[in-house]
Amino acid sequence: MQFFYIDYMNDGKKERNIGFLRVENDGVSVGLRGVPLQCGNSCRVYAVNEYEERILMGEITVRNGYSMEKLKWNDKVDFVHCMKIEIPLYGSRKGVCVLRNDAPQVRSVETTADLPQHAHGVGKAASCETGMAADYDRKDAAVGSHLQDNVACGDIYEEIHEDKWQQLMKIYPQVHICPEAQSIVIRPKDAVILTRQYHELATNSFVLHAYYNYRQLLLFRYIERGAAKSEMKYYLGVPGVYYEREQRIAQMFGFEGFENGEARMQQDADNKVYKGCFGYYMKRVEI
Repeated sequence: MQFFYIDYMNDGKKERNIGFLRVENDGVSVGLRGVPLQCGNSCRVYAVNEYEERILMGEITVRNGYSMEKLKWNDKVDFVHCMKIEIPLYGSRKGVCVLRNDAPQVRSVETTADLPQHAHGVGKAASCETGMAADYDRKDAAVGSHLQDNVACGDIYEEIHEDKWQQLMKIYPQVHICPEAQSIVIRPKDAVILTRQYHELATNSFVLHAYYNYRQLLLFRYIERGAAKSEMKYYLGVPGVYYEREQRIAQMFGFEGFENGEARMQQDADNKVYKGCFGYYMKRVEI
């Protein structure tokens, strides 16, 4: 199982995030939000192969701008040969999700049951959570040493102005997951934009493990409005799939909560966390 974001493209330019794609052995689950009214009650979903051929996977139903449906791979295209997913909207607008930029590899998407503990947070048994945490450390040591060399580099941003968050939003891509929060996409080495006590997150094994699998981290800003004044709270969101064992490991690395990303994308009033849902392990930070 793998997760990808769907970009809202207008005349070849990305404007925002319009949903997510969950890729599995037998097909893809398409989650959309904010679909323009001009699209009507349905959208077609195409798979684009290595020859730039567009193959119709099916049609999904849209209600009030939202959709969540699963489509099966067919005899003309599967995950191995699919380079990207395209969802025509109207005019020059479309949803685009790039699965790979290189030539297809002859292998199928791994299921959760096939994955070892260090690859998806479930599967391989360990004698205790400490042992599993050590497995994270060993597996991500090479990735950590590579990223640590980049932590001090000065190419992340030129200058942070008085309103640091507004400046960060101009530098980093924005995604819209939680209606009550703003969020930007960062990398482990971007931990330097946080206050000094959080710079060590650049080499945190749990963070590196998630980045290795999903190639993105999120930095959230929540605004809590009080009687006297509003308070800004910032959280680092590490992508992952929720399981109790994974949560215990996350807590060992300092991540105190979990945000159900799938429910948020669908604006589900019940954001209850359940086994197997995709979302973000959250840690309070400062910038």
